[in-house]
Amino acid sequence: MGGVSLDQERRDQFGVLLRTLRRRGSLTQEELAERSGSSVRSIREMERGRVRSPQRRTAVLLADALDLDGSDRVEFLAAARTVRLPPDGPDRPERPTGAVPRDVVPRDVVPRDVVPGELPSAVRDLAGRSGELAALRALAGEATAGQTGTATLAVVHGPPGTGKTSVTVVAGHQFSGGFPDGQLFVDLGGAAADPGGAVQRGDPGGAPVPGRVEPAEALAGLLRSLGLPDDRMPASPAERAGLFRTLTRDRRLLLVLDNAADEAQVRPLLPAGRHCLVLVTSRRPLTGLAGAVRVPLGLLDPEPGRELLTSIVGAERVAAEPAAAEQLVRLCGRLPLALRIAGNRLATRPQWSIARLVGQLRDQRRRLTVLTAGDLGVRAAFEVSYRQLDPVTATAFRRASLIPGADFDAGLVAAAAGCDEETAGQAAEDLVDAGLLLPLGDRYRFHDLVRLYAHERLAGDESAEQRTGAHDRLVGWLLHRTEQAGAMFSPGARRPGNPFDDHREAGAWLDRESGNWPAALRDAARQGWHADVVRVARAMHWYSDAATHRHSWDEVFSLGVTAARALGSPRDEAVLLNFLGWARYYCRERNADGLAALEQALELARRIGDRREEAWALTYSASIFVRSGRAGYAVDSARQAVALFRQLGYELGEATAANVHGSALAALGRYSEAADVHREVLEFYRRESGLSSTGALVAQAATTMALGADLAGGRDWPAAAAEYARARTLFRRCAATFGEAGAAYQYGTALRELGEVGAATEELRQALALFAGVPSPWWEARTLHALAALAGADKVGSADARLLRQRALDRCGELDAPEARSLRATLLRELAAE
Repeated sequence: MGGVSLDQERRDQFGVLLRTLRRRGSLTQEELAERSGSSVRSIREMERGRVRSPQRRTAVLLADALDLDGSDRVEFLAAARTVRLPPDGPDRPERPTGAVPRDVVPRDVVPRDVVPGELPSAVRDLAGRSGELAALRALAGEATAGQTGTATLAVVHGPPGTGKTSVTVVAGHQFSGGFPDGQLFVDLGGAAADPGGAVQRGDPGGAPVPGRVEPAEALAGLLRSLGLPDDRMPASPAERAGLFRTLTRDRRLLLVLDNAADEAQVRPLLPAGRHCLVLVTSRRPLTGLAGAVRVPLGLLDPEPGRELLTSIVGAERVAAEPAAAEQLVRLCGRLPLALRIAGNRLATRPQWSIARLVGQLRDQRRRLTVLTAGDLGVRAAFEVSYRQLDPVTATAFRRASLIPGADFDAGLVAAAAGCDEETAGQAAEDLVDAGLLLPLGDRYRFHDLVRLYAHERLAGDESAEQRTGAHDRLVGWLLHRTEQAGAMFSPGARRPGNPFDDHREAGAWLDRESGNWPAALRDAARQGWHADVVRVARAMHWYSDAATHRHSWDEVFSLGVTAARALGSPRDEAVLLNFLGWARYYCRERNADGLAALEQALELARRIGDRREEAWALTYSASIFVRSGRAGYAVDSARQAVALFRQLGYELGEATAANVHGSALAALGRYSEAADVHREVLEFYRRESGLSSTGALVAQAATTMALGADLAGGRDWPAAAAEYARARTLFRRCAATFGEAGAAYQYGTALRELGEVGAATEELRQALALFAGVPSPWWEARTLHALAALAGADKVGSADARLLRQRALDRCGELDAPEARSLRATLLRELAAE
């Protein structure tokens, strides 16, 4: 054989046989590697006769991948066995599993002068990751100092596209000098999708997952990098792991394990040396790895996002279109991968403006397609994680995209997915681990781009019937739960059949789901679910009294009115018109619009003989008359309302109307009478009124405010200030921000009258902050005007006073009402006189 050894001849013969069988099966080396779980490199080396393997299990897997049976299979396995025979005889007895064969690798076979440097090139434009790099640098310092008894381990984890590999490689290059024995890099392929598109997980029984590098194969590569010849490669994974630990015990190595799928893939690859540092990147936090330090990667802040874009497209381009650049960062969801792709598209299209790309990205249907450049794609990054989900979790992922709000809990996921809440909760946690959901306390949210991808998968993987069913189930669940929550605020509410323990729990749910239930109500209105809309809108009344400015009550009750009309239900229409009138004047400060709705309610109630709704229409109208300076009309309407409620025996309604009657009397200057009325009403609310405890507190606070106004009208400022302070405390106790702001405003004006300028200014400033948070432009303007009067009391504060008046004028510009026009005229006169 011309000097060729028998051993080499056997390898060559096996290589020819393997290549012949592969080609007969019309397989490429890549396809055979994928089917058998081997690497392409291993297949190539075997076909060239350069490897003394395959081992027994590898040979069987290759035979399976080649679909060999009968004599072909026998011949192939025999040839593989012949290659494994040592030159001097048959197979040696197998060693116990896990034993490290000391005689297999003589120390002189692994040269210590082999110094691998396998880190890929580092990106030059990393932005916004200084904190993460500092954390990794500190860990590198611990490793180089040998502060721990074993290798230092860090897991850099985060959702797809956050730049885990980029950060880790940059970090590795920065402190590679501390690891003079080399830097190793292994792509574990844990983020690789199944090319066939099947939704799957790794097989715990040991079957290889396409694209995933099994620990035995990774160990073989690591050992080769350390200089181990192939003919000395241990057979079993346990032996390879043991040898790797032996060879790394006294070395200073940096090992990067990129794209790890799970803990089992990582554990066998951990070196033993206390001067070794292992950096693992994974979409999952790999919580099962004991002793690991976890470094989470999230989205970039806006400024680092802009820096990344600038580094790619150039500072001049970004400076020329700063607003468009800001929009681009936002539309990319501050995701590094998306920003890099967008920047690359602009860099390769110098004739494009940034605004042009922004215009393309605004179309949500095209956004994921636009965010593709060369072999980089946001959709592809999400696809990898999605294709590894089990069927239940994949369904939850798709259908959760139907949830309208920005965040949600497991209950909403269950409603959308059609499963129980425990299953939905586990699916949500799995999605967090996969980087497809972001945790938010005990709630979850989508990244904007991931939500778009989930929508795509919903459209692509489910039928129209399935999508409609999931959507309708979610909306129906939200409406029913909202109605149940609102019912807990009704006077005399009882819990049987209601999932909420009390009105506080119900109110917390309504506030927490404020992005979801109003959207469901709008959706139901569009679909013509009129009876559902009416039920929910009516159920919201007493809750709206306790949460006056937290939700868009004019919209909620307007939808209810429209639905009642569509149903042909005048009684429901009258009720909801009254609610709408209240919302317009009290919550939106639109007195004229509110009165128009109440006039319709009054006319309809009288036509159908509904005296209760007639009385409510008169009560709410009287409140608007007080606000708009028509005290005579207010007294008349309020008296009629009190009489009607008394005839009906409805004490709660009577107390409400009496309260308005007292304010109407005060508007006529009859302060003593007004105070007597308000004290009597206050006693009613302090007794068992039937209201929820929160509703009773709100009613007491509002009546206390009215009593303070009566005392202020009578110039009894100390007593008025005390009532306003008491009202503020009550409003704060029930988290009624608008009411608290109003009480703070009135308390500040009372303190001003008492000559306590400093205390008055502080109270008014607090009122301004509270009104701004509601928001309430009209009361902001009034508070700014009051602060201007205090600031302008001396020459030093004249400049501040002018600025405050200008701000008040700006807020008035947002309003179109007689009182706003009057204040605007006053402000203009005062500004002109300065």
